[in-house]
Amino acid sequence: MTALSITPVDVLMLRGNRLFGGGVHGEAQMPPWPSVVTGAVLSRALADLNKVQEIACYPDRADRIVAESLGEDFGLRSLWVMKGGEMWGPAPADLVVSGGPEEGVSLHRIEPREISSGPISSYPLDMLPVLDARERRKPAASVWLKLEGWKRHLDGQQPSSSCVTTADQLWAVDPRLGIALESCARTAKTGAIYTTDAVAMKGGTCLVAVFRGRQIPKDGLLRLGGDGRGAEIAPAGDNVIQTLQDFGRPGRGWKGFRMILATPGIFPSGWLPPGVDPSAGYTFSLDGLKAKLVSATVTRHQVISGWDLANQQPKPAQKAVPAGACYWFRVEDGDTEALRKLYDEGLWVLLNQNHGDGGRRREGWNQVWFGKWT
Repeated sequence: MTALSITPVDVLMLRGNRLFGGGVHGEAQMPPWPSVVTGAVLSRALADLNKVQEIACYPDRADRIVAESLGEDFGLRSLWVMKGGEMWGPAPADLVVSGGPEEGVSLHRIEPREISSGPISSYPLDMLPVLDARERRKPAASVWLKLEGWKRHLDGQQPSSSCVTTADQLWAVDPRLGIALESCARTAKTGAIYTTDAVAMKGGTCLVAVFRGRQIPKDGLLRLGGDGRGAEIAPAGDNVIQTLQDFGRPGRGWKGFRMILATPGIFPSGWLPPGVDPSAGYTFSLDGLKAKLVSATVTRHQVISGWDLANQQPKPAQKAVPAGACYWFRVEDGDTEALRKLYDEGLWVLLNQNHGDGGRRREGWNQVWFGKWT
């Protein structure tokens, strides 16, 4: 693995998937899509290898050129924000944080429960994800969890309040005013004023991207996000790689497990992860392991797209399950050691040939972590 620290030298224009123009506000997407970071690093690597012209001339060979240059396994494993030497990731969907600095912070886990009678819904699984909290405070928004807290959470323990922060402690939003242009005359379009958000990282804060592959650039500058804003890259340090080496790795002999999306998931069946068969009672099979999906907590889907630089056209818009979505499985047969393949390669190994990744695999989607559940 290669861990890179990515430190912006300017504000970043990390746009989401919404069109913007006259009279419209464009919100920033933070953390950026995995494809944004991977695309920036990949473009820099191909430029260093003098391969950009070859891909531009032969876009149909782009996948093969990337594989030959950076390795068949090249791709993003995880994306973090680092501040003051501490790594932070968005809080998982099965952890609810309430309160704030003034009134105090409290953390509550969501746990599956068998409920014989309750609200009527279209929820198809056996157990409902239940938040067992007596307090009635509004959940905090844009919560980030320290790596130490993530480890405790995956181990089934309660993270401390010191492991929690909010987005405004890591970066600020800097609104920018602009005006659309007439495409032919390149003059200002009347009445087409718009605003868009820029991301200004707080002092001592950077992104940390963890990659598989070879010949990944380790110093210099990147063009990152919209408008080609600059960012400096450097090795994140051996301690980061050692810390993340076994993070979220499945163990042996688990009777139940949680699968949490480390990056957003692109699934053919909407919210349902690949490999789960609803016609067979939501069973999951992989290399001798048989488990049953009994509960899930998934936040509202996102829509992703992007720009295909090789073919000079937009990528198709796709629904994505947000990072942090949690799925609970109960093992019926086999050993959870079989999950190691998903940990190493992502959920792509469960997709058949009818659902080709279209280059999305190396971008870093569908990466997962595991935790023991009993």
